Amino acid sequence: MISRPVTGAFPQPNGSVSVFADPVAARSGFDYTYPGQSGTRNALRGPGFASWDMSLSKRWKLPFEGHSLQFRGEVFNVPNLKRFNVQSVSNPYTLQQLPSAFGDYTSLLTQPRVMQFALRYEF
Repeated sequence: MISRPVTGAFPQPNGSVSVFADPVAARSGFDYTYPGQSGTRNALRGPGFASWDMSLSKRWKLPFEGHSLQFRGEVFNVPNLKRFNVQSVSNPYTLQQLPSAFGDYTSLLTQPRVMQFALRYEF
């Protein structure tokens, strides 16, 4: 019986990030399912999606009738989490690819931290 490969987000010597700690060894754990055999579905699962957004606003009433000034600051992905998209993994079911590129991530599930600020004058 072949042991289950260690999965996660592992930097590789070529600069890519792979779902497997050792892509060459993990490749040996996958095989084609031939007719009449039982196979594995959804063998790879990702870390999931996480997001933390925050905003802060302040409104000042001005001495003019009905006028106000509002400042607003918003931050998306506050802790700047990097979550890799498991659906972007170079297809582990295509066994013809290079063993060193087996299981490489090709995109992120989250966006990098974004901050935006606004100043609004209402009259």
